[in-house]
Amino acid sequence: MTFQFKKIGLIGTHVNPLVSETVCQIYHLLKDKVTILIEENTAHCMDEHKLPEPYKLSDIAENCDLAIVIGGDGNFLNTARNLSTHADIPMIGVNRGKLGFLTDINPDELETRLMSVLEGHYTIEERFMITAEIHSNDMLSGKTYAFNEILIAAGQKSRLFELDISIDGRHAFSQRSDGIIIATPTGSTAHALSAGGPIMHPSLNVLSLVPMFSHSLNSRPIVISADSIIKIAIGDYNNPEPLLSFDGHSHLTLEAGNTIQVHKHQKKVKVLHPLDYDYYRSLRTKLHWSKMLF
Repeated sequence: MTFQFKKIGLIGTHVNPLVSETVCQIYHLLKDKVTILIEENTAHCMDEHKLPEPYKLSDIAENCDLAIVIGGDGNFLNTARNLSTHADIPMIGVNRGKLGFLTDINPDELETRLMSVLEGHYTIEERFMITAEIHSNDMLSGKTYAFNEILIAAGQKSRLFELDISIDGRHAFSQRSDGIIIATPTGSTAHALSAGGPIMHPSLNVLSLVPMFSHSLNSRPIVISADSIIKIAIGDYNNPEPLLSFDGHSHLTLEAGNTIQVHKHQKKVKVLHPLDYDYYRSLRTKLHWSKMLF
């Protein structure tokens, strides 16, 4: 048995006994075949298992050929964002979450599908991320990026507020609503889908803009080129204090007069899939399509 990958990072950051169990299982399965680097937060949750010396995520990014992420889609998203700041390293997910749109392999498939990938039998996808820059008084005041989506939504005051959106320098639309989601194809099956947005195949170079509870019956999602530059201005209606969140993390508070510019991030995320991976089968399974027909 010859492995294509010689150094592999294991990352499973949630304090979850099932994640710890699978990390240990993968470690013991691979330790005599390849060099294993276990991410430090993952290792700290597993002190009782007496695993080897932990490594920083930056060390894994710079020294490993592959990262195996154990957990749910949230773990995968966080790891993808953080790894991309250090190096270009491919990733594959082992599902210990719920839906698992990004984590293809189940824990009972480690000796079959995972081992097959490590031997070089896989397909690879390159998925893009997006960047959001917050400007206040024409000065850059914050910057973040996302793999799934950028969400601008009513904050603690839960007040309707006004957004003015332009695309590639041209005014597109204005709305008073609870917010807006800018989603990548990867994120089209997450919050954007719940808000009525379209499912977009991961290979498409597009973004969707999905209004949230707009006070206009003709406000609908729109799909645009991912190479576009989107500018969103926060109006002063209702003295708003909306939050900008990225992939479910809310950290940036906005105010009237702020402008948010969203565009494609320069780095891509390389996602490995087993050869039998089928995106449409994943949709059928996760979203229960055609369930009543079988």
